[in-house]
Amino acid sequence: MLKVESLNAGYGDVQILWNMSIDIEPGSITALIGSNGVGKTTLLRTIAGAIKPYSGSIFYNEE
Repeated sequence: MLKVESLNAGYGDVQILWNMSIDIEPGSITALIGSNGVGKTTLLRTIAGAIKPYSGSIFYNEE
């Protein structure tokens, strides 16, 4: 299970994600859909650890 709670992230002084929350259950299929520049890549980079979040929590398998 992947759980993101109240995630705030961005690049320097430019905040891209504002209080992003999502729960993805095991075995589910999830798609991130949106226009250019709305934070899809920033969310994935933050979950992967490439970007340090300003605040919020990311849990994978409850860790």
